[in-house]
This record gives sequence, C-alpha cells and structure tokens, in this order.
Amino acid sequence: MKPEDKIYKAYFESKKNTIYFNEIKELSKLSDSSLTNTLRKLVKNNILTQEKTKSNTFYKVNNKKIFAIKFSEIAMQKFNGLNLGVKTPLRNFLKNIPKEIYTLVLFGSASKKEEQNRSDIDLLLISDKKLNLIKNKKEAEITSKHSISIFQTTIKQFTKNKDDVIIQARKTGFPIYKEQNFYEAVLDEY
Repeated sequence: MKPEDKIYKAYFESKKNTIYFNEIKELSKLSDSSLTNTLRKLVKNNILTQEKTKSNTFYKVNNKKIFAIKFSEIAMQKFNGLNLGVKTPLRNFLKNIPKEIYTLVLFGSASKKEEQNRSDIDLLLISDKKLNLIKNKKEAEITSKHSISIFQTTIKQFTKNKDDVIIQARKTGFPIYKEQNFYEAVLDEY
C-alpha cells in the first residue's frame, strides 16, 4: 500500500477531519521520514492543510472531494473483505436496488465482521423517497442465515445526526451503495 493510501486510511479509521502527526503515524504505521514526506506532498497539493501549535502539528482535510473518493475506495475494499455469509446476501440485495437511494450503509456487527449465528445484517437506507425493499430483502434472505434489518431515514435527518440508529451507523458502518454520496455528506460536517 502506498504511503498516501495509508494516510487516507488513517483518516478513514479515525473518522475525524483533523489529526495530529503522532496519531497519523500510529494509524498509518509509517516511519517518521516517509510520513513527513507524504504529508508535505499532500499539503503542497492542497489535499491537507497543516496547523501548528506549540506542542503539535495537526493536519486537516482540505480537499473533501478527493477524500470522498478515497474513502469510497476503502469502503469497497471493506465490502469485498466481508465474510461470505454477509457479502453474498448483500450482493443479492443490491441487484435490483432503486436508483432513488442516496446511499446505503452497512453497520453493526456485520460491518465489523463480528456477526454471530443470531446476528442480523443492519442496513441504513438514506433516501428522501419512501421505498419498498421487501422484494430485495426476501431475495437476500434466501441466501443468508442472517435476517436483514432495514432502517430508513432522509438525507436531512442523516446530516442532522440526532437519531441513535444514525449515530450507530455512522460510528460503526460504511456505505455499500453510492459510497461517494455518503462521504460527501459526512465530510461536509467536518
């Protein structure tokens, strides 16, 4: 993995838009020199901004579009790394998904690859249009030992981030459909 990608992954995992040098180093597992050179390059290209205090140097997300794209790539990698018992039913669920969906987030134990036999697959559907996904759900559950729980919210409610389900989905989850929409909305709040 390239040093830049390790830094993007550090921001992805921290779910923060401003991280200090030592935290990036710890999350990225890069050496001081490699991290310094890569951060310098990202600052020069206006992808990050650098803020110095007496004791620390912070790096803040500047180019949200690039971060949204990079985070989307990481989310797709996470999806592909899911356990087969979760990934296969989700692929079936996504086959005939309505285009009106803004984004779809997998969260809970399945997103962390910690599902048990009695776990369900939690999905947060974000759309301003009320959608009926019973057919998709049945199609997915045919190939799954886990039931699928779908929670629906609007884009406005999602960006307000007040509901417990939304908070949990943002904390533990990642998007599995229209990933860039998810990260553009989340990064706008940083």
